[in-house]
Amino acid sequence: MSRCVQEVETLPFEEQLAVPDRAMLRGRVRLQQLRSRQTLIREDAPCAGLHVIKSGNLKLCRSSRDKEQILEILGPADVVDPIPLFDGGAHAVTAKAMTACEIYCYPPELARKLIAENPGLLNQLLQIVSLRLRKLATLANDLAFKDVTARVCRVLLEQSAPGADTNAATLTRPLTRQELASMVGTAREVAWRTLKSLERDGLIEIHGQQIAILDAAALASRT
Repeated sequence: MSRCVQEVETLPFEEQLAVPDRAMLRGRVRLQQLRSRQTLIREDAPCAGLHVIKSGNLKLCRSSRDKEQILEILGPADVVDPIPLFDGGAHAVTAKAMTACEIYCYPPELARKLIAENPGLLNQLLQIVSLRLRKLATLANDLAFKDVTARVCRVLLEQSAPGADTNAATLTRPLTRQELASMVGTAREVAWRTLKSLERDGLIEIHGQQIAILDAAALASRT
């Protein structure tokens, strides 16, 4: 799987902070390196602070026994799981590296202080939480009411290049069969059969782990 080469060149949120807070932020941030498949945080674990991706890709997921549901794939500049900073509870998701990653790590007490004293930062994080809540509502609806084909089409469109609404779009990163199945909420074999059916219909082309979208409008009509 290819590594995402994009990186965050400056510490996130700096534009939202006063100069003294920026200096404090730079003095206390820790840069953590993760190997592919290494876990950053675990569901039900106490709040580990604020984490922002510098480079690479992470997945947010929930697991039960041998099954895993991927809730979202994150990339550079994305915040991992800020919810415990607001409600004081445990992390509700597991965050696991999909590629080699570098992560900015801010201690919980520092993150809470910055959030309390900087309305711009608070608003930015609340927007992130709100967007994820909407995505979870869509995922719950799809799992309850839509078939596998509709769910596969939605994932392909969501993972395509931003704003890609024309032919010949490609996914922003390669997806393994297991990753796609875990995002769709089905078995790997079922997800693969669905992909091959879409390819036979001329909607996509499969090249290993990379998928080219040939007809985004047709995929959208099947969601």
